[in-house]
Amino acid sequence: MRSYEAMVIVDARLEEGDIQKAVERFTAAIGDHGGKIANVDRWGKRRFAFEIDHQHEGYYFVTTFSAPEPAIEQLKRTLQISDEFIRGKIVRPGTGDAGK
Repeated sequence: MRSYEAMVIVDARLEEGDIQKAVERFTAAIGDHGGKIANVDRWGKRRFAFEIDHQHEGYYFVTTFSAPEPAIEQLKRTLQISDEFIRGKIVRPGTGDAGK
C-alpha cells in the first residue's frame, strides 16, 4: 500500500448533516477498498478564487491515507459520479502525481 493525500471540495449548498455524510462516504470508500485513514482535516467553507459550476464557495477537507493502487481509480470514480463533490484531487505526497 502507498500513502496518498486527497483534497476534496463538497457542495456548500448542502445541509451540514449532508456535508458530513459526504465526507464520511469518501472516507468509508477508502476503507471499503482496503485502505487506512491516517487523518481527516476539515477546513470548512471557503470562498473560491473563481466560480466553479455557478458556485462561489465549497466545503473543503483533506484526507491522508494509505491504500492499494487499484483503490485509487475507484476513489476517483466516486468523486466524478457523485453530485455532492465539486472537485477532488488525489496525489502521492512528495511526487505530485496520482500514482500512475
